[in-house]
Amino acid sequence: MKILHLSPQNYTGTIDLFVRGHVALGHESRLVTFYRAANLYEEDICLNLPFVGPMSWLLKLKGLVRAGSLQVPYTGTTERIFWSPSPAESLMLRFRDMVWKPIINRAAGEYGLWDFDIYHLEGGMSFYRDGRDVIALKRAGKKIVSYYHGLGLRMRGAIRPVWEATDLNLTCEFDLYQRYPEVDYLFLPFDQNAMPPASPLPGKVRICHAPRIRSVKGTEEIISAVEDLSKDIPVELVLIENMTNAEALRMKASCHIAIDQVASGDMGYGVNSLESLSMGIATVTNLSRAYQEFIPDHPFFLTEPDTLKRDLKELILDRELREKHAGAGPPWIKAKHHWLSVAEELHRIYRDLLWEEPADG
Repeated sequence: MKILHLSPQNYTGTIDLFVRGHVALGHESRLVTFYRAANLYEEDICLNLPFVGPMSWLLKLKGLVRAGSLQVPYTGTTERIFWSPSPAESLMLRFRDMVWKPIINRAAGEYGLWDFDIYHLEGGMSFYRDGRDVIALKRAGKKIVSYYHGLGLRMRGAIRPVWEATDLNLTCEFDLYQRYPEVDYLFLPFDQNAMPPASPLPGKVRICHAPRIRSVKGTEEIISAVEDLSKDIPVELVLIENMTNAEALRMKASCHIAIDQVASGDMGYGVNSLESLSMGIATVTNLSRAYQEFIPDHPFFLTEPDTLKRDLKELILDRELREKHAGAGPPWIKAKHHWLSVAEELHRIYRDLLWEEPADG
């Protein structure tokens, strides 16, 4: 089979692992991205499309036109949240479509983008917000998969024509899995062999935290807790922001403890945790009771906003406790997140849907 992954960017350097997994199982696969990630992850086919990405001027413009992608819904609802653009945003997107269309058409001709069997849309996004490309692919008998991770479905909502055309919805986000009965859970693939081993620097206990969006991770609470603790015990916070992935990994490997997030127990953990757990670093996060039941063998040191300072103090002062959680990380990552195991699970789903012939034997 031929499987195409389409993504605005190579989020967290994991999307290309899906491609690697398909290829390892004997299939053709490519990854097409709209623009290059600021972290400088590896690219396959990057179109370098204009008017998209995290540029400050574009974010300000989205705020001015009340972009639907910036609307933050109540995360406890099971209601289908659909992207709803303002009139000004719709006008901007029509202009963007006109600019993008010849670039996309040239790439489609060069790489045969419309000749694949299965299309994986990261974040449920295609090239065009009106879904014209997905609708055409669906009519041509192609299979459509939407894989939701990050804030897209939480902040923007589903893009209606893509949602309606999708044959299989997947997520690695536990809160989305709980909210949407149509969405199945698939662990995020990860290559722990690409991670450097932890080599904590001597001296103070170093606690790293690498937020992409501070408000989502509870960063201010983390900064405050570590600053208070540093008045009495030898500890320092290492904030990892606005740097390449290679630089971030070097800094992370020099730490004793990593904090993913404390803002929401349903947000759970992401690639930050996969990295630190793979390195053998004690990793702190907030998991809801339901999330803990879903992954009962997890290696995390758990905390909540109200107990963060107390919990961190315990972990800082108890070296054996740190080593226990650090040692539990690598085998758990291998068991749950290994890129080839995730690929095998995905292709099992394909076979259940009769998209793929049963494996020999």
